[in-house]
Amino acid sequence: MTTPTASDIAAERPADAPTQGQADAQAKADTEHAPLTFGLKDIFTCVNILGAVASIIFCIEGELRYAAYAFLGGYILGDSLDGLVARLTNTANRFGAEFDIIGDHFAQCIVPAFMVYVAYRPISPYLAAALAATLVISGSVRHARGAVASPNFPSAYFGMPRTVSAILVISYINSAFAPHIPGWQWMGIPLVLFVSLANLLPIPFRTHRGRKLKHWVKYFIGGFFVTTIAAAIILPAYVFDVTFVWLLAYSVGGWTELDPDERREFFARAREWSARVRAAR
Repeated sequence: MTTPTASDIAAERPADAPTQGQADAQAKADTEHAPLTFGLKDIFTCVNILGAVASIIFCIEGELRYAAYAFLGGYILGDSLDGLVARLTNTANRFGAEFDIIGDHFAQCIVPAFMVYVAYRPISPYLAAALAATLVISGSVRHARGAVASPNFPSAYFGMPRTVSAILVISYINSAFAPHIPGWQWMGIPLVLFVSLANLLPIPFRTHRGRKLKHWVKYFIGGFFVTTIAAAIILPAYVFDVTFVWLLAYSVGGWTELDPDERREFFARAREWSARVRAAR
């Protein structure tokens, strides 16, 4: 048996097949033009994480209002922009997606738990720890289930989004009006339980994606931004009261924007998703 020569191998190669040198050159070009693992978009994710770190530091110092401002600053200047920057710069990659998910889990799950613990520790450190643990566990379970089988419905979240649940809890703790209500801190306990359950239950919460939003929803969103910005400028002491009212309304009625057919499709997909999660090994 004779060993094939280089000429024999070349003869057997299709005419349009790249040579080894061409293949190496193409691989090098692909590597050079691939987006960086860590890029501009990830700096905005870092801003989100830094806001969360600052928020925890303020919690340790007992400054809950500054902690809330740090959280919102990280969200507005970081988390709300990293995806947009990735799309505009065409640098979306798997690393960025995973980095963003980790940052969101830290900011929207751990930070609210810190605030709840600091707010309820004067009443009872055991109660404070239990409420904080409830938020962390429910948010972590939601995160794990999404990693096992990503829910897919174009117009609604599967369960309350953690951004909403986090800001809802933070807003109540920093409300200027709530402390004037007798037993207001005790009323915060069912709120924590509510958002923890809403994170896990397959309840539809309308997103901005999918079909066009109905007109009354656009007015709702516009009212949220206008009144929140106005409160921040004119009545900054009540800005968290404003955000709490709007987000509570969304939390209770966020599913109503979906049509009956959309709700039926949502629950059908929710059952399929639950089955995939249960079947995962």
